[in-house]
Amino acid sequence: MKEVEKRTNTKLNITWVTPNNFSEKVNVTLASGDLPDLTLVTDTGNAAFRNMAKQGAFWDLTELIKKYPNLMKFPDITYKNLLIDGKLYGIPRVRPTEGNARPLIRTDWLKKLDLKMPETPDELYNVMKAFKENAPDGQKDTIGLSGYVGQNDMGQFGFIESVFTGSSGKYKLKDGKLIDMTFEPETRQSLEWFQRAFKEGLIPQDFALLKHNQAKDLVSAGKAGIFIDKPNQEATFIKDISSSNPNAKPDMEWIPYMTGPQGKYASKGNGHFGMFVIPKKVPEAKVRKLLEFMNYGTSDEGHELANYGLKDVHFTMQGSNYILTDQALKDPSFQFMQNIFMKYDKYANVGTSGLTPEQIARDKKLIDAAEPVSIPSPVSGLVSETNNKLGSDYSKKIQDMKTKVMMNKASLEDWDRFVNELKADKNYTKITDEFNEAYRANNGSK
Repeated sequence: MKEVEKRTNTKLNITWVTPNNFSEKVNVTLASGDLPDLTLVTDTGNAAFRNMAKQGAFWDLTELIKKYPNLMKFPDITYKNLLIDGKLYGIPRVRPTEGNARPLIRTDWLKKLDLKMPETPDELYNVMKAFKENAPDGQKDTIGLSGYVGQNDMGQFGFIESVFTGSSGKYKLKDGKLIDMTFEPETRQSLEWFQRAFKEGLIPQDFALLKHNQAKDLVSAGKAGIFIDKPNQEATFIKDISSSNPNAKPDMEWIPYMTGPQGKYASKGNGHFGMFVIPKKVPEAKVRKLLEFMNYGTSDEGHELANYGLKDVHFTMQGSNYILTDQALKDPSFQFMQNIFMKYDKYANVGTSGLTPEQIARDKKLIDAAEPVSIPSPVSGLVSETNNKLGSDYSKKIQDMKTKVMMNKASLEDWDRFVNELKADKNYTKITDEFNEAYRANNGSK
């Protein structure tokens, strides 16, 4: 903190909030009107926040930000997804668009069973079946793919569903119009795939009850060979598997994309995780100072300080790769500033610590392979008032039915009936209509 203050010639007074109640705390702060000079808002689709922005509660940075070269290095998609009525009311908290959750596979198991890296859902299914039936680590009760579902989404299994639908999330752009993939046959096909996998014991029988870490632990314990996550988790898995089974020689590799009924699919991130807003009461001279401060944070030097700490104390260099020292692993508190400082790095989701230079180079090539086929969510940055009010309830109902079908507690015919009921629900279809309206407005067509 002192080093950041020294290098930026600032005095910082930061209020840290735990992730568990961050949104709630921000909403209370916004409602009070007593805002700090810089406030992180992660839920930028929140109706109350957007109304405040439109009513002039925050500085419009659309033109001002253009004078800060490091901030201008963010991808276009980052800015596009944060615009409110064509204006930018904050400094983006940038995130990489590539390297999102995809299957991480035990390649040592593939080699042992003489299998190739799967490229389609059917090939993935066959690998899962082989992992279960042949138990490459010699353990009983091995499954193929570990994962879980959320209360209102497919959780860690979402990628598989998206391979079938060819859409990043629930909505897809078809002939210039947004369609809800819940109604499409590809969603049904994905449920059929999961239903079969559950019946054959290739996924956890208690997947509906598992939390993220519990699902992950099945892989760490050598009980499953596949987990859907980012490439930066490879080293953690390799280390944990080695700890639980000293005889294992684990290796893991991230799949850049898979080919489903709609072709090659990978998800593209929206390029941000919220933005920092500046209340209108802050004088313009201070606004420029804040932009200067954040511009430093997105420079190579600022990014390095926040993410890796001090050279030869927290990290050493191995070629162009940062290798964290034991000191950094014992005390990672230097990383607190990475909640504020982050430059755009296409390869930010590639891990470096615990991997060989060859593995790091391989993962960067996999990111490159994913980029041309990755698809963004077409509703990022769009708002539907009906979705804000009722979307969460509908999502829970839909996921509840999906989970029942996956576990054979409901049939695919039950799913068909459920979909027909949704099609006839005017409030539900209104959500898609409003998203289409917002999409047309954003893209300059009537």
